[in-house]
Amino acid sequence: MSDPSTQLCFKLGRVVRRVQQYYEQRLHPFGLTPSQFFVLDALWSKDGVSIGELGEQVALDTSTLTGILDRLERNGLVERRRNPADRRSMLVTLPDRARELEPQVMPIVKELDVSLRHSFSSADMSVFERLLDSFTDVLDKTATGKKDTGHE
Repeated sequence: MSDPSTQLCFKLGRVVRRVQQYYEQRLHPFGLTPSQFFVLDALWSKDGVSIGELGEQVALDTSTLTGILDRLERNGLVERRRNPADRRSMLVTLPDRARELEPQVMPIVKELDVSLRHSFSSADMSVFERLLDSFTDVLDKTATGKKDTGHE
C-alpha cells in the first residue's frame, strides 16, 4: 500500500495549504482572499494593465481572473476601463482605496516571506526558487503534452 506522505505532490500540497491558511487568516480583516491579494499586488507593481497581461503576471486564466476582478470591483478595489489605444480591450486600474490598502497589507505578506527566507541559507533558497520554476516548466510541458528530454 502506498503512503501518500511520500509523494512529492502531497508534500507540495501540504505546503501550499499552509501558506494559503496563513494568507487567509491575515488578509481576512482586510476583506481579501489570497487570490485577490496577488491580483492587487501585481497592480501595485504595475497599474493600468490589460486583463491578459494581468492574467500572465498572476498565472491565472481569463475566466478565473474575471471572477476575481468582479469581486474586487464590487468592493471598490479595482476599476475596468476601455483601453484608449485599443477600444476592444480593457485596462485594470486601482482606485485610491486600493492604493491606500497596500501599506497596510504588504508588511503582513512580507513577514512570511522574510521568515521563510531567514530559515534557510541564501544558497538553499536560490536552489529552491530555481526548482520551483523548473517544476512549473515541467508541469506546463506536461499540460501541453510536450515531453521533457531530461534535466539541465
